[in-house]
Amino acid sequence: MRFLILGGSGYLGSKIVNELAADKHYIVATKRVESNTDRVNSKNVLWIPAHTDAVKTAMLYEPEPFDWVLNMACNYGKSNMLYNNCIAANLLFPLEILNLAIEFGVCNYLTIGTSLPDEFNIYALSKNMLAKFGKFYADKHNINFVSLKLEMFYGPDEPVDRFLPSLVRKCKNNEVLNVTIGTQLRDIIAIQDVVQAIIHIINFGVKGYKEIPIGTGEAPSIREIVEFVHTETQSNSQICFGAIPMRPNEPDCVADISKLKEMGFSCQYSWKTGLQKMIQNIE
Repeated sequence: MRFLILGGSGYLGSKIVNELAADKHYIVATKRVESNTDRVNSKNVLWIPAHTDAVKTAMLYEPEPFDWVLNMACNYGKSNMLYNNCIAANLLFPLEILNLAIEFGVCNYLTIGTSLPDEFNIYALSKNMLAKFGKFYADKHNINFVSLKLEMFYGPDEPVDRFLPSLVRKCKNNEVLNVTIGTQLRDIIAIQDVVQAIIHIINFGVKGYKEIPIGTGEAPSIREIVEFVHTETQSNSQICFGAIPMRPNEPDCVADISKLKEMGFSCQYSWKTGLQKMIQNIE
């Protein structure tokens, strides 16, 4: 099949690129100017700038339409980022590409969304807005639009500043752990299962507009997760629950995996076995 992948150099995007390239699919992927492609191990990927004009040019010169647009691009809207950067990455750019997809006869569009509610932060709001546009386009233009409501995912090679790899390294180094009270529930899913779920959904052939939650269906509390990692690493770290205040509107998150089950997919890792594997692979 022929894929256009937005955000192909990112953590999740690069793993999808690697998986599809290994299966000999044709791939065109976008990347920001400042991003590198070190995570991608295939040389058979055509890289283009993450700009609408570049994507339009690529579509003009393709001999036939792409089978899929996969939107892996995102901006988490952290404090050092302006909101407009977050909105541009999560909503405006992928929406412009959705317009082009319809113009150039692409029938399938998949986007990585979030299970977080709109009011939680600008990342969740912009991601959920794109899904609403996707439903409108699917209804009006007879395309297939898949919005994956993704839970917190993790892997041993993910950016070191993210919560779970940072937690593992601090435990292994016996550093003090300053965390929230930890009552919030989180469905955490191994990156390997996320990648396989996406590939499974692509091959399944979803029709129309579909929202598909992606998680394990289990929701341990952050406190349980911290204590589990602390025990598994045999850490001497002092755990200071409540040292960091809870964020406003902090939700509890657990995926309803019934749609995945109906499609014949199940995760390989539970939250505990996934974390154990992660711990083993972090120095």
